[in-house]
Amino acid sequence: MNIIYYIYAGFIISILVSIVNKKVGYIISSIFSLIFLIYGVYIHNNNIYSYFYIIASLVWFFSSIFSILYDNYGKWLAPLFVTSILGMTIALTANNYLDFLAGYEIMSIPAYAIIGLNKKLDYPSFIFMAFSELSTVLVLAGFLYAFTVTNTLEFTKLYTFIPLIISTLGFMIKMGIFPFLVTEWLPIAHGNSPANSSAILSASMTLVAAYGIVKMTLLSPNLPIFGYILMSIGGFSVFFGALYAYVSDHVKGLPAFSTIENNGAILASIAAYMISPSSIIGYFALFTTITYVFAHSIAKTGIFLISGSVEGESLDNISAVRNKIGEIGGILLASSMSGLLPNIGGVATWSLLETLFMESYALHSILSSIPIIVGSIVAMGEGFATAAMIKFISYTQIFKGIRGNNVKVTIPFIVGVLVLLLGSITYFFYPGFVGGAESLGILNGFIIFSKLGENQIFGGISPFYVLILIAIFSLITLGVFGKPKVRRSDVWNNGVKPKEQYSSFGFANNIRMMLNKILRTKISPDNLEISSDIFWEAMYFIARQYVRFSRLFAKAYMNSNITWYIIYMIIAFLVITILVVIL
Repeated sequence: MNIIYYIYAGFIISILVSIVNKKVGYIISSIFSLIFLIYGVYIHNNNIYSYFYIIASLVWFFSSIFSILYDNYGKWLAPLFVTSILGMTIALTANNYLDFLAGYEIMSIPAYAIIGLNKKLDYPSFIFMAFSELSTVLVLAGFLYAFTVTNTLEFTKLYTFIPLIISTLGFMIKMGIFPFLVTEWLPIAHGNSPANSSAILSASMTLVAAYGIVKMTLLSPNLPIFGYILMSIGGFSVFFGALYAYVSDHVKGLPAFSTIENNGAILASIAAYMISPSSIIGYFALFTTITYVFAHSIAKTGIFLISGSVEGESLDNISAVRNKIGEIGGILLASSMSGLLPNIGGVATWSLLETLFMESYALHSILSSIPIIVGSIVAMGEGFATAAMIKFISYTQIFKGIRGNNVKVTIPFIVGVLVLLLGSITYFFYPGFVGGAESLGILNGFIIFSKLGENQIFGGISPFYVLILIAIFSLITLGVFGKPKVRRSDVWNNGVKPKEQYSSFGFANNIRMMLNKILRTKISPDNLEISSDIFWEAMYFIARQYVRFSRLFAKAYMNSNITWYIIYMIIAFLVITILVVIL
């Protein structure tokens, strides 16, 4: 029997055990996540999909270990958490459209229930389910079209790009990409789930969607114009995702918006491959995608686990225990999410910008302006991303809370060290693009080169040497000037009434005031709450019309209790899909 079936069985055992003993269930989940990691490493040779297995397994491992210390949500969070992981495993390892769809739904339905564990609010879970099912419908439509033209359910070479276009739209919804960004459904849903679940939703569920786009792209014929469209959408998602993250004050909402920003960057790098799939630039873009997925998934896991180590929802009113371990881990994670070297996030950002600028340089048409415009937008977005991460870490790990021991921050610290180490050894992600510069004292194998052609070097970066130089100059500065002194100054809250403490709201109020002119936001008299904007007003109107239609439809054709009908559909679908996968 294929080893992957034993991994399925392991997660199923974890689900059953976690109903009785959630801690043991999480331990079993972490063990089989490691086994899946080993499986990904074992099949790595010439298999680009193995990178996704490795990345996802690391997310599940750290999230499962953290959950042992974190889960105080009763007995149902653990089995739902592991069931969602099982669905992702099935989707990532599926060899045919049916198995992928089964896994895609198995990972989504438990997530709906997890978000619904918050008894104070019910709309976040319904919002998640609505957009999740819309995603599934489009992916299903794309797969059905692929089946009609190939007459097989197996993932096989396609000779039409229509399945790619339709399914990509579905995957983009799951990733919260523009224009679905303006509905804020992903931050609302992910921000209202427990921290361990937010980690796997933002770091690995959206990864499954990115995996789906990559898989369909590699199976489909070349369609450059679609690549240009996706590249533009990705650029806007980076900018607005980072902007919304910057003005957000929600402990889990901020990193959820950051997820959209990262997903936009991943989509832009996939689009760059679509434009030049057979060139060396396209090859570089493919490895850029892998690096960005690595950077986002691992660092975002640590960021969401940090949100689980504090109590409260608003950054201004959280209760936190802070220590040096948490501060170091938080700074490493925030710097990686900000696209700063030598972390893997810095390598990913550099690689994406190099890819976009190389595309613009190599193309000789009116469309060549698109990559450089998108690159400029991405660069601006990274500026907002840096500010957003500074705010998040400052209020969760550095300036807020009382000093003490907090075991929960140990896992984010380990993840933070991991993103630093991954950045220093990223050379393994770029076979054929690694070299050296002995004239600069950089040994062979320690520079990643971006190339226009086989012998046409465009740029280069050496994350390991950046790490060494940072360490050397930091030690020199410390030796010459000693420990930095603390300097205090009067508080200015960016136009908000001065307070004794610099507020999270005031941190981004300058941008919020500018958004007031663009989005027509209505701000409360005390300047502490945004009540609405043009996007939400449009969404409310659409939602009211849909609810009105649904009620009329239900009265005409579904006169029974709709709650029990939905419960029956969910249970029946889960049972059928699990049986299909097993049999």
